[in-house]
Order: sequence, then structure tokens, then C-alpha cells
Amino acid sequence: MRKKNFLLAAILCLLLLGLCGCGGKAPVITYDGSFELRLGKTKAGDVLDAGFTNLYSHINDRQIGSMSWENLYAMKGDTSYGTMYAGNKSSREKAFRDGVIFRVIIQYDNQDYPVGEILVNGINFYGYTRDQVKEAMAGYEQTLDYGEYLDFESGKYKYTFSFLDGSDVVSRISINDGTETELTIQ
Repeated sequence: MRKKNFLLAAILCLLLLGLCGCGGKAPVITYDGSFELRLGKTKAGDVLDAGFTNLYSHINDRQIGSMSWENLYAMKGDTSYGTMYAGNKSSREKAFRDGVIFRVIIQYDNQDYPVGEILVNGINFYGYTRDQVKEAMAGYEQTLDYGEYLDFESGKYKYTFSFLDGSDVVSRISINDGTETELTIQ
């Protein structure tokens, strides 16, 4: 009987943790309606296999050091799909292609390259004002609204919207899963 009560209590606790969203909802970033990137799950090799190239392709043959990361500047032709951070949390070197994407930066004001269609949780934030971002992110905890920055969190996931140079529209979005604080670049 005692075992059953313990098991029932454990299941109830797990259900309550799931309902409170303590882990947060993992962002889904969709590129050109055909490729979905999931922070903490998608590997750099998955991005490259989906037809994206790395602006600095010499990095593709590198190793990522232990507890470190490398950047993947995702491109298709002359169109930018942002900067992706491929990390290695292990104690050994790992091939760049095996690095797990833990952060994505979308830069709308890049003068060198136009930005492709990128949806964050089903929303294309290109051209969004601060108020439109707040409305779209209403289901997330707002943690900062000051000057150039507007931040939201969902568990371990953080969204930072930047409005640079006094702009009224989003200039840049950074989405991360908190991995960066665990790593040191080498």
C-alpha cells in the first residue's frame, strides 16, 4: 500500500510540474516553411543537410572543443537565415556537424544580406513594433522592457528583441536555451 501511495504521489508531482511549465516551451524556428530548428536538439549537420550553407564554410571541417561552441552563419545563396551557435557540452572534441544548436540570432538590419522567411513559434517578426511583439508574446513572461531591449522567458528559454538606433521596429532577435552560460569559447 505504501508503495502505491508513493507511486501515485510521484505521478501527481510530475503532472503538476508539467502543467506549471517549469521547463518552458521549446521554441520552434521555421525557415522558408520547410525546415524546423529546435534549440537544444537540432545539430549543425541537420542545418547543412537541409540545404543551408555556412558563410564561412571552412568552419564545417573543424572540431568544436570541449565545453565550447562555433558559429554557423546560415545562408541560402545571398539570403541570410541568421547566426546559429553550435555547442559541445561534452568533455571531448566533437565534429562541427555534431554540435547542437543552442542559440539563434536573426538580424533584420543586416546591410550585406537580405533575410529569408523565418518564423519563431509560427510568427514572422519582421517589421513588428514593440507593441506588436508584446501582443504576440503575451503568453510568455516579460522580464525586461527598457531602452533598446524587450525580453521574454519561458522556463530556460530566453527571447531578446532589440530595437536598435532608435528604431520603432525589431532590428534583431536572439533566442537561446541557456546553454551559453555553461560553455567557454576556445
